[in-house]
Amino acid sequence: MPTLTLETHLRQHADQIAAEADGEVLMMHVESGDYFGLNEVASFIWHRLGTPCTVEELCHAVLAEFDVEPDRCETDALAYLQGMVEDGLVEVVSGALSPQPSAEQAAAQGT
Repeated sequence: MPTLTLETHLRQHADQIAAEADGEVLMMHVESGDYFGLNEVASFIWHRLGTPCTVEELCHAVLAEFDVEPDRCETDALAYLQGMVEDGLVEVVSGALSPQPSAEQAAAQGT
């Protein structure tokens, strides 16, 4: 299982069922049959993952919506999302785990 970074692109995994109840998301992974309940912040993240985005983009959105320190947000988000990937609820967008440097970055690094 790859370790997530702020540059990792993620999205909701298709093999789950989710519904909202009282502002929180309740989920079931179809293959495992496991149930999950998401609190307000986790539900916010889940909704954002409806469209693929990076962990860094998620953190910026969380910081704009909730009162949390940036370092804590990044640490907590990486740990939480790693668990979501391991549970099969979120997936890494193919080919986006280790982004290749742009031509300009490669030239600057001499590669």
